[in-house]
Amino acid sequence: MDPHFPLDPSYKNILKTKKIYHGYLKCRLVHMKDRSFVLPDILMASGRKRVFYSPQFFFPNCIAFFGGDGSLDFCTLRLGLLGKIDVEVAFFRTRLVKTCADGSFIYKCAFATIDAEALPPPQGTWRTRGNQFELELYHHTTKEGQKGIKSSQKLLSSPWNIQGTQELKNIAYGYFTSIPKIKNTLDLSEVAMAENGIALFLPTNAPNEPQFSVAWPIYKRSPHEIEIPMPFWVDVETISPSHLWLHAPFQEANYYEIVLPKVFRIGVAPSQTIPLAGKKLAITPENCRSFEYVIVGDADTPEGLTAPYHEEETLQIAKIDLASAGTEIIGRWSENQNTHIFDNQTIELAVLNNV
Repeated sequence: MDPHFPLDPSYKNILKTKKIYHGYLKCRLVHMKDRSFVLPDILMASGRKRVFYSPQFFFPNCIAFFGGDGSLDFCTLRLGLLGKIDVEVAFFRTRLVKTCADGSFIYKCAFATIDAEALPPPQGTWRTRGNQFELELYHHTTKEGQKGIKSSQKLLSSPWNIQGTQELKNIAYGYFTSIPKIKNTLDLSEVAMAENGIALFLPTNAPNEPQFSVAWPIYKRSPHEIEIPMPFWVDVETISPSHLWLHAPFQEANYYEIVLPKVFRIGVAPSQTIPLAGKKLAITPENCRSFEYVIVGDADTPEGLTAPYHEEETLQIAKIDLASAGTEIIGRWSENQNTHIFDNQTIELAVLNNV
């Protein structure tokens, strides 16, 4: 037992504060060759207004085991939310709400801010419909695109990778964002676009000077070219997991960064359309397509910084744990402790269409 964990595990004792927020965490267990960790997807806060937060950074998780029937076992995870506020999230093994088709899990959780009095502005609102958790997200298009979408009641999927410069051969995506309106170049950069068609990345341990940045081509657009935002309710279970960067700063703890935390993608088969039912996506998780891995680029190298955008030709990946029915993250961690999982799982990789 870690001496830092309380002997009487309650949210108040675990988070070491009385000011606690409650909600739901969607997350998944992933494995690399040398490590396993909990990957957070989205944090949904309960209350009078149901709002959600996108993690931008997160640190390796901690799990406490208390023996017995496992009802006291819990996991903690430190998230850096958009808005530069850190929170500590805790969830119990027994608070599992939903096992999702994409290998993720939704837990009831509690969370508290770290060194801050209040939470940052949220990324948007969420709701439940039956057993579905839905986010309100935006698809940005042109006036002509809006007319076509409304008349056909469907969205065309895109074959382009995140970089927006090469087509994928074995998957297509519907692209959405939590940004209500693309107003300026900063908004463009947060959806992997730029007016000059170039994105700049700075390696983790490089001096903050232009000559050390890595330039990478991305989709070239201006804000006025995608002037129409169309809001839709999107089932969280249909959203593909985000790629990551791994930061290893000198003499500091390693941490992960979520690539493009304001971008949400729905994976489908090539050329497949996404049906609509008014302002709701009418696609089910069973009709979506997703890969059983995420890219984890080494953020101190040019290759690692660009790998999540390119989406192919990389060995820097984490495989999503394939939990069997009736299990969940904390139980899987206990069952497979000190076990090498990565090489035992065969996965399909994204392939670029180079024809």
